[in-house]
Amino acid sequence: MKKAGIMTFHFGDNYGALLQCYALRHTINTFPDINAEVINYNPDWSMQYKDNSIQEKFLTKLDRFDKFRKDCIGVVSPVIYNIDDTEKYDYYITGSDQVWNTSAYYVKGPYFLDFAPDGAKRISYAASIGLPVSSPALNKKLFEEYIPKFDHISLREKTHIPFISQFTDKEVCSVLDPTLLLKSDDYDELCKDASYPEGDYLFLYLLEHDNSTPLLINYANMISRKFNLKVVYSLPDIPERSFKNKAESFFTYGPKEFVSAIKHAKIVVTNSFHGTVFSTLYHVPFFTFLVSSMSSRITDLLEETGLSDRIVRGYRPLSDDMLDVDFSKADTILEEKRKESLSFLKKALDIE
Repeated sequence: MKKAGIMTFHFGDNYGALLQCYALRHTINTFPDINAEVINYNPDWSMQYKDNSIQEKFLTKLDRFDKFRKDCIGVVSPVIYNIDDTEKYDYYITGSDQVWNTSAYYVKGPYFLDFAPDGAKRISYAASIGLPVSSPALNKKLFEEYIPKFDHISLREKTHIPFISQFTDKEVCSVLDPTLLLKSDDYDELCKDASYPEGDYLFLYLLEHDNSTPLLINYANMISRKFNLKVVYSLPDIPERSFKNKAESFFTYGPKEFVSAIKHAKIVVTNSFHGTVFSTLYHVPFFTFLVSSMSSRITDLLEETGLSDRIVRGYRPLSDDMLDVDFSKADTILEEKRKESLSFLKKALDIE
């Protein structure tokens, strides 16, 4: 049986990062005669909270993420800080997530598979750059040095295909984020024992603070009042008094609880790509506010699936039918893209 090693951001405590890692490994391990595992490389960074109450909540969250890493993505080996200490594989895969976002200090050669031995296949699956090609933070030297060594290249955002294509004579294509390779039934099995909030609620998931945060909170308040919904929100530093209706934080949730909470929500308001993804998979009405660091991948997804009307730019008036969303076109398009993405993976892994 051949072995594939996956390089990705599995070490952070971010829902999308771990769920995309789970989905890619799970998908590959459904193929015959190949076993995929996550290379337990950690570039040695961590998040710290100074507030003791937040620290306690964060430790609860950490425990849930660590359990998910162990039980669901099979990360049980010791952490590798020196990438040269990793074992050998037949296939080396980088992706998904922003593994080629060189504005992050830890995105260096290892995420371009610089450590892979001669003769091993190098593959990128849904790698993301996460920067405009004009950005001074984009380290083009890394791309010039390592992209020519890749055997198969796929990106998450089609907007970066021309940039990558200048460094290789291989075909460069866009594929689905790994989380979209699976269907809602697959996540139901993963999350069958996961808890979720009681009652009817609006799920407010803010991946990060920016100047749109007050707008999202205000919009969530307006919707919650109109439809008499509790607000379940993400970030720990948003005071509960910010909400007009009853509210509770889900900051301590792990990846399973995150998916389950979206599945059971009446509506989702988010600025997150993966908040948008799971709302789409579960046919939960949603509104997505764009933030600069994720606007391209969100707009690519929603334009391709015919759901671009769910994007909110500035103020959007409420209406009685705002919870009515037709996901049938999105289902059809995602199924087609799913087949294309699986075909890329199988070809890259010599399965077809």
